[in-house]
Amino acid sequence: MALMLMGIVSTGIYTLLINNQRLYRQQTQKIEVNDNLRSTVAILTSELRELDTQDPLGSDIIEMTDSYITYRAMRGVRWVCFPVGGLPVVGNLLAVDTSRFGYPALDNNYDSLLIFADSNIMQVRDDRWFHASITSTPQAAVDCGGSSRRINFQLNVSGRTNGLVAGDDVVVGAVVRPFQIVKMTRYTDVTGATWLGMQRIATNGNPDQIQPVAGPLQAGGLTFVYYDANGNVTANRTQVARIQITVIARTSDPVVQTATGVDYLVDTLVTQVALRNNR
Repeated sequence: MALMLMGIVSTGIYTLLINNQRLYRQQTQKIEVNDNLRSTVAILTSELRELDTQDPLGSDIIEMTDSYITYRAMRGVRWVCFPVGGLPVVGNLLAVDTSRFGYPALDNNYDSLLIFADSNIMQVRDDRWFHASITSTPQAAVDCGGSSRRINFQLNVSGRTNGLVAGDDVVVGAVVRPFQIVKMTRYTDVTGATWLGMQRIATNGNPDQIQPVAGPLQAGGLTFVYYDANGNVTANRTQVARIQITVIARTSDPVVQTATGVDYLVDTLVTQVALRNNR
């Protein structure tokens, strides 16, 4: 009788422990799914909200589909300093302050520049951004009211072969935005799991390997829809005003009991991000 009672009690305790363990695992996996959703959406919205599709020199969106988007990704803020020959910019030589916000270092294999020209300081409509590709790494530091480094660059503007000149109105203190070409995409790894991945495109056009950013996601669990300023779906990358992002995340392991076995826990989050300078 004692052995039978002990067996009944032990079975009950074991069942309770197993159920508690299963519940704990489900809660842990649910937290993981929510973290995947939030991190995926946070990364994509912070990247995409800086895109400008109205730039006269071309949209920041380079290629877009429902499963990936390739774009100019802003990587910090710098500014022009120390006049060269009496001007902040002469030809292909630019002096940029080493103080910066965001991305720590410039790499001529991946980074390019947007250089702000104020033109008439009393008007906004004549302001413009020059696109420049870096042709050398930073040179020795020179005085900039502190320290600065000179960077050789060549403008990527049609018809320009001699760089910037005084009439371009790039002055000391002008903003310089480094950027890289980046592809955000969903991809499947060797185990069959789907992830949000990032792929850098070098200035010579060669892509890096895709690096996982967030996940795992449900198969097909990342989609983009592009809208113009009137709220209509568009395939024209120069007309995109808003991007809708749909993320379907799943747990790393099957944790949900179903009629046919154990399945993954999934959750969905849909958001939209408005792009800058699009009216």
